Amino acid sequence: MVFREDGHLSSQALTALAKNEDIFDELERLEIAEHLAFCDYCLHRYTLALEEVPLLVPERSCQKTVWVRIRSRALRLVTSRYATAAAAVTLALTVLWGGSGAEFIPRPILPDDRPSISQQLTGLTGEIGDSLHQTLSGLSDFFDGLHPRHFL
Repeated sequence: MVFREDGHLSSQALTALAKNEDIFDELERLEIAEHLAFCDYCLHRYTLALEEVPLLVPERSCQKTVWVRIRSRALRLVTSRYATAAAAVTLALTVLWGGSGAEFIPRPILPDDRPSISQQLTGLTGEIGDSLHQTLSGLSDFFDGLHPRHFL
């Protein structure tokens, strides 16, 4: 008899279920599972019946391997958080100091044997030559004075 007259599971059924005895057919097991899903009173009685059943002891303990996995996972988590923070700080400092750090960028060095525009114009004579020389020399000085930080 699986159910009592009041609709709850019988003590014999709960004991057999807790000891995993194979006395129920599929329909009875389904009815028991459905009843335990909504009846707190029978579920409490079933857990009390389970306390009387001896616990199974594993062949070997998994405690050491579990602790090793927990520690390695925690170490990876902490390491990745610090690596992310370090990358964020590096990026922030690069952006912050990127504009002022441009003055440390070396200017390209032109070979000495290549004559500048003003040196090429020294051969010109006359008023047009002098005027062109002054204009190009001013432009040359203007472009020499430009720094890469002006373009940022």
